[in-house]
Amino acid sequence: MLASVLFAVLAAGQLALAARCVLRIRRTGDGLPIVPAMVCAALAYDNAVLAAGRWIGAGATLEGWSAPRFVAHIVLTPLLMPWACAAAVRAGVGWCRARWVRAAVWAVTAAVIVLGVLGELTPLTLEPREWAGTVRYTTAHASAAGVLPPVVTVLVVLVAAVAVWRARGYRLWTVTTVIMTVVSAAMPPMLLTNCAELVFTSGVVATAIWLSQPSRSSGSGAAAAP
Repeated sequence: MLASVLFAVLAAGQLALAARCVLRIRRTGDGLPIVPAMVCAALAYDNAVLAAGRWIGAGATLEGWSAPRFVAHIVLTPLLMPWACAAAVRAGVGWCRARWVRAAVWAVTAAVIVLGVLGELTPLTLEPREWAGTVRYTTAHASAAGVLPPVVTVLVVLVAAVAVWRARGYRLWTVTTVIMTVVSAAMPPMLLTNCAELVFTSGVVATAIWLSQPSRSSGSGAAAAP
């Protein structure tokens, strides 16, 4: 019961972050928060399904609702890599402006998505499992293709975050990404991983909003770190 409630809280947190991004986009017309909004919305759905599984129970309904969770992780999560490169460019990180860097990031993004789709989604075979009173559907087979997208994404985002820290003194993005990296490496229970995801996306959203302010553009010399 408690785990389901905590997943619901995480879903609400991710939904609040997505809404914050949408409000920022509508207010400024800046497209930088679009990808964070999509990722947060997907994670809100992910946690909501995990929270509801206890009451829905194993069956066709929960299985059908679970499939988009895996599609989102494979397809949407890697988009944070080109987003991170764009954010670093916005912050004035010179080497991220190079065409070969942007091409390499997009190539890695495409490769990770393709490998994930081929290795995890075709076909997508799900089976019910219980954990701490929750009921969820997970993949019937473990594969590197399912683990690759979040791992590679976090590492690329970490490089961009550190570059922004060095260039502008902005530490929050780096700190939240390091937390996600450490938690992912430790492979804790799913609930703790999802908590780390909320911390991570909070840093991503805060960075997108920080960079969407005109005074924070690469042309501005000063940038106070939060």
